[in-house]
Amino acid sequence: MTDISGRISLLVVVALAVSAPCCAQAPIPSFAKPGTPFVAHNLGKTYMKIDGPWAFHPGDNPAWSTPAFDDSSWPRIETGKTWENQGFRNLTGFAWYRRRILLDPQAGNDWKLMLYLPAVQDVAEVYWNGRLVGSSGKVPPDPVWYSSDWPMSMGILCPACRRGQMVLGRPESGVLAIRVWTAPYVFFSNPDVGGLTTVPEIGNAEAIHDQVGRQSALWLESSLYGLGLALVEGIVALLALLAWLRDRRQRMLFWLALYTAHAVLLLPFGVPGLMSFRWSYGLIAPAVCIEDVSLWFLLLHLLHLWDERRLVRWTAGATVVAVLGNCGDGALQLFHWTTWPGHVFLAWDIGLTIPALLVECWVLVLVAFALRRRLDGARWLLAIAAVLVDVVQAVSDWGGAGARWTHWTVAELMARPLFTVAGSRFTAQTLADTLLLVAILYVVWRYETEQQERQSHLDQEYRNAQELQQLLVPENVPVLAGYSISSVYKPAMEVGGDFFQVIPCAQPPNSALLIVGDVSGKGLRAAMTVSLIVGALRAYADTTSDPAALLAALNRRLHERLHGGFSTCIAVRTDPDGTCLIANAGHLAPYRTGQEVELRSGLPLGLDPDAEYFDISLQLRPGDTLTLLTDGVVEARNPQHELFGFDRTREISGRSAEEIAHAAQQFGQEDDITVVTLKYAPVEVLHG
Repeated sequence: MTDISGRISLLVVVALAVSAPCCAQAPIPSFAKPGTPFVAHNLGKTYMKIDGPWAFHPGDNPAWSTPAFDDSSWPRIETGKTWENQGFRNLTGFAWYRRRILLDPQAGNDWKLMLYLPAVQDVAEVYWNGRLVGSSGKVPPDPVWYSSDWPMSMGILCPACRRGQMVLGRPESGVLAIRVWTAPYVFFSNPDVGGLTTVPEIGNAEAIHDQVGRQSALWLESSLYGLGLALVEGIVALLALLAWLRDRRQRMLFWLALYTAHAVLLLPFGVPGLMSFRWSYGLIAPAVCIEDVSLWFLLLHLLHLWDERRLVRWTAGATVVAVLGNCGDGALQLFHWTTWPGHVFLAWDIGLTIPALLVECWVLVLVAFALRRRLDGARWLLAIAAVLVDVVQAVSDWGGAGARWTHWTVAELMARPLFTVAGSRFTAQTLADTLLLVAILYVVWRYETEQQERQSHLDQEYRNAQELQQLLVPENVPVLAGYSISSVYKPAMEVGGDFFQVIPCAQPPNSALLIVGDVSGKGLRAAMTVSLIVGALRAYADTTSDPAALLAALNRRLHERLHGGFSTCIAVRTDPDGTCLIANAGHLAPYRTGQEVELRSGLPLGLDPDAEYFDISLQLRPGDTLTLLTDGVVEARNPQHELFGFDRTREISGRSAEEIAHAAQQFGQEDDITVVTLKYAPVEVLHG
């Protein structure tokens, strides 16, 4: 990976290059030689490469396509090499190649003569004896061209593709003139570009087709491993996406689906001739951005870094930089930039690419944070694989960016295959990507196993809490002299935060304490708080039967033990003669035969250790009903987000506990529901 000084040098060199005209034509070298025709033998059965010197001239003139034009004064260069490699530096735009072809007259004329251009930088129009017979790409003013660099950078060998095949007609000798156009430079341009970068081939159409088929088969053979790897990642992406759609809370699965889908997104860029340069150059940056960003967030989950809120915010910031840089660079292809001055496009290209390259190494930051934690073997493997992929990709990208001006060859070296297995070529990037995919799948399996074990443990905790709560919330209330009691308890989750207790008292004789309360919060934590409160209630009920004194003692006990939470509670002591002594700690007031009882309420329990609570005496008449309930009844909410409310609660407060709870549930339960009704019926007790 390049160091900081190297990157600064790169920027300086590129800036100097941008300030110079990029499309200026170099002077014509003085190595003109007499023209020699290409003599082709036995083309009726095979094909031949048109090697040797070609007449070459920068510029554009329609007259250069005619057979009669005298090109004897033109310089001679080789095909199969760029024109910059042969002395024509900084040449973009149009240039012409010419060559006289002499066919063996004994080859016959019952076959078609075909020309094949395997690769051109960037567009070529072919003229045979002055007649336009075909083209590879489309010349300006609306140019369309293809790049052979993308497949190489993807680690896949690029053979020729069918778009370079042109039928010349019946077999005859003639002059072959090829008009070539090379696009202006981009930030990732190679040090040497331009012209017929492979040797043209001429021959029998069937032989040419066979040659193209063989090259296509070689390309497919060399790409089998990459295609297979993309298929595996595509299947993983589909399965992860389906799993995430079933449970949207599993965000790790979303990032896994997005990361593994990148192989499918990048697949079209590795198919020769499938996408024009502007489409590939415009779309590959956003596609790579998706790969990078999804890997960052996947690592946040798999390396247990999601609780590092500052790191998560930084990663979000790096994502913004990556998206703006990559998508902005790709968006340049929406404009007709080939008509711009070369330095203007390069300035925009560099300005948008460099920020994206700077955040490309964000994986190193994530792994550095992960090293401060104790990683198991699987996550060590993941961290090492992620660093390898990041380093290999960064070295390739930084080495290729501005390589035209720095002449660094590191990107070319990274793209070379390290070895070949059954025709498939393995580069450093291919090996690193494979290792990372294996590491991710292994850690994801471990992650899901841990999640299942954690969920199983949590389920067991809930079952234990349910069993405990069943012991704490009485199913069968004791018989009270002169009273009949009914109760309903409906938790909103597996366990709840509501509680009620009926505790007989020694003094006064035949009296009892009825306590109903609601703990802040829900779930397992609230259930554990309930167990603390019920235990304390039963302990204090042995020492006092006064509701206000009981609430005061309980409040002091709970202070600083609820970790910022609190509990509302109402305590009622019932006497055999219908007298009820009531104290309230922030709870809903009870209802007496459909009417709300006015109480002086103290603070909820656990907030202030010095809070005061007050007793109020209430005399029940035979047949009167005292209804105590929690806010789960009042706060029930229907699909239209309408609350059940106090008015509806008051209207049904004289009904049985089961009817009240059922009405609130049917309306739309959102919280725990507890209803306790106490009916004073001394006659029924006497007759019983």
